[in-house]
Amino acid sequence: MADEDGLLPVGLALEGENNDDTRADAAVLFDIDLGDGSAAPIDVDADGGEGAMVTANSNGSAPLVAGTCNNSKHKSPVWADFEEIYEVINGSSICTKVVCKMCKSTLSARSAAGTSHLKRHQKSCRIKTDQRARVQSRLSYNPDGSVYNWDYKPKVARSELCRLIAKLDLPLGIGETDAWEEYIVRAHNPRFVKTFGLKKVIGLCLIEVKHTGENIAEKVACVIEEFGLLDKLFSITLDNASSNAKAMKTLTPMFAGYMGSKPAPTPSDPNKVKYHLVHQRCACHIINLIIKSGLKRFKPYTEDFRTAINLLNSSNQRIALFKNFCIAKGVRPRKFGLDMDVRWNATYLMLKHLLSYKDVFSVFINSNYGSTLLTASHWYIADKILEFLEVFYDSTVTLSGVYYPTSPLILHHLLDIITRLHKSSKDQNLFSIVYPMKLKYLKYWKNIPLLYSFAFILDPKGKMRGLFNVLTIMQQKTSFDYSSYYGIVKTKIFKLFNKYEEKFGAARSQRRAAQPASITGKRKQAWGRIFRGPGASGVVGPSPASAPSPSLSTSAAACELSTYLDSDNVTAYEDDFDLLLWWRDHKLTYPVLSIMARDIMSVPVSAVSSESCFSLTGRILEERRR
Repeated sequence: MADEDGLLPVGLALEGENNDDTRADAAVLFDIDLGDGSAAPIDVDADGGEGAMVTANSNGSAPLVAGTCNNSKHKSPVWADFEEIYEVINGSSICTKVVCKMCKSTLSARSAAGTSHLKRHQKSCRIKTDQRARVQSRLSYNPDGSVYNWDYKPKVARSELCRLIAKLDLPLGIGETDAWEEYIVRAHNPRFVKTFGLKKVIGLCLIEVKHTGENIAEKVACVIEEFGLLDKLFSITLDNASSNAKAMKTLTPMFAGYMGSKPAPTPSDPNKVKYHLVHQRCACHIINLIIKSGLKRFKPYTEDFRTAINLLNSSNQRIALFKNFCIAKGVRPRKFGLDMDVRWNATYLMLKHLLSYKDVFSVFINSNYGSTLLTASHWYIADKILEFLEVFYDSTVTLSGVYYPTSPLILHHLLDIITRLHKSSKDQNLFSIVYPMKLKYLKYWKNIPLLYSFAFILDPKGKMRGLFNVLTIMQQKTSFDYSSYYGIVKTKIFKLFNKYEEKFGAARSQRRAAQPASITGKRKQAWGRIFRGPGASGVVGPSPASAPSPSLSTSAAACELSTYLDSDNVTAYEDDFDLLLWWRDHKLTYPVLSIMARDIMSVPVSAVSSESCFSLTGRILEERRR
């Protein structure tokens, strides 16, 4: 039927109308080639042969034929994504519809409609197809071809929430609100659960008076008593400030209640008792003191590097010139920051970044300074400093960790440091630098803290045999006799275990011991050095029974600790060893000793990570972010 204007709808034709008469006009109007009028119609097999499919219309008047017409008639690339459907009208096969090969949608294809609508559909359909392909590529498949169901992981959700907060500058506590939980549960994941960090700041108290040892002890004791933790503290790690040391003299007897009774008086002074584990000095602060005593000798050279960096950063124009100079030399441009006097590792990083740019940096600085500021001697000294300080930097990074126990690692790094100092002391160019550093090392670590030795012994790869070998190597490097210290450690660890037996012995499980999990290890090279064998394949050292051990209150206690020490050392040293997991897998074999190992392994040997958190608060906490 015609519309109100007497025009026929697009795509419809009067019965008996010959479409070939309009081909020339359509070719000009729609920019398509419909062929000349003399071209023969497409030959379609009456029986719907190969390449054609004949179906009847809904009214049964004329059949529809699906297939591909002569490609020479369609020059537009749009036809590659469509399958044509022909209708037999007045004995001629005419393409009236097309089916999209990607989404199977049917569209009009009469000559008067042109191809613009097909191009638009092709573009949008390809975009959707590409999106589905990208989603499909991220799916995980089973061996049989089926797809994994998505698995919700709280740790992943927590890390991604942290990324979102950082990117959008959101309040830090948004993930702990009920509104956030309600939004995620309703809109995204019904299994969502709020997770909290392992560390909590339990008290922040402003000391409005002088920071003396007495005032610090008073504030700390108030916080501990307020939260009911007075008999739950095992150890406290503080930096080496004198006020902290004085504070711990007051706090240590108060915090010794976790182990029950007080320690026995010392033989030399019956009125004096000695606590070994409560107060731990930050190892990274001691490393800082050791290195700063040596870096004073490098000061003339490091000051010249600071002058050069200040010269470069004092002008934006000079920074731009250096950038263009680096690009011209084929070097990636970068900025350089100054070090800080209170952080020796900042000096190490400053020199490390400069050393890789020494060619372009020297030329640019000397040309802009007006004279030769940086010479070959400067870079030689910088290279020597980096080589010498590398072991200290690696130790600082490792001992500042928070996601793994650091107390079992400290003896390894003490051994690395004293070995480097001993070797460098034979270098005449470094002797004047190493000598004060070695004196500082011996001041703090000649007498090895018992916690370090206990943690090393409770590492199933070390035990008493490994400790004996470590002490032997240290004796060679420091010329200090550690033979008596070995016996003291053996006696003290049995006494400490005896206290754990009194406190937790009643909870000893009577179940059969669990089978140990797969054994792995860490620091293959270090263990090889300690046990003097390639890859530490052969564990050598005296038998644990060679040192006297005190009598214990129960035979079960003696059996449990002695069994652990007398058993063979673990000799697999892959990087994925999980020490806490090993003790968890063996908690049925060593029910009380595993509790003692948990406490000792949990003591951090460095307070750097905690101090870093407080140092960053000035840039994080504000009125709306608390």
